[in-house]
Amino acid sequence: MQKYKTRSLFSRFKYGFSSQCSQTKGRLIFAFVIVLTCFVAGIIVSASTPNFYPADEYILDFAGAKSGFGAFFSRTFSQVVILLLTFVFSLTVWTMPFAVIVLGFRGYLLGFNICLLCANFGLSGLLDAVLIVLPCQLAMLILFTLYFAFITKACQNCRRFGSNGSGRGKLFIIFLLCLIIVNLVETLLLTIFSSKVILVI
Repeated sequence: MQKYKTRSLFSRFKYGFSSQCSQTKGRLIFAFVIVLTCFVAGIIVSASTPNFYPADEYILDFAGAKSGFGAFFSRTFSQVVILLLTFVFSLTVWTMPFAVIVLGFRGYLLGFNICLLCANFGLSGLLDAVLIVLPCQLAMLILFTLYFAFITKACQNCRRFGSNGSGRGKLFIIFLLCLIIVNLVETLLLTIFSSKVILVI
């Protein structure tokens, strides 16, 4: 009975997710193109300034659990801010482009800093970037992009048909929990391998 309930819950979640993706396909494609373009732009800009080295205050050293989890909480705060900004900018059609700019800027920062890690920290930076930072941060970018598409659709439906906002609140909580999980995985990996990363990642 328990297995059936679990399977039924998973099936409903899978159906709801695929339905949301289908309804917001255009927004998703547009947002992913913007994020990818900004990501590549960040790499190009960083590669064109080979002598740039971040100041010490912009480098996080995950040599201890204390510093690692301090970074975890600061990143969680950053994620909450991005989700809130995306929600606020999605309330009207006129401010929606600003939500896309937020996504694009995060994609740009990721590309810029991945290149910096490889250039300034040698082999260790390359391994940290490719094996830890890039996969985790790409997962976060995908989650932010999905949230943008889903929340803009929810806000549009709210303007058209009226709503108490509970659906938008659920979206916020679900995506925040997913982001926290990815953030925790990245923090643990960076702490275990005593990695150094750029603060804005």
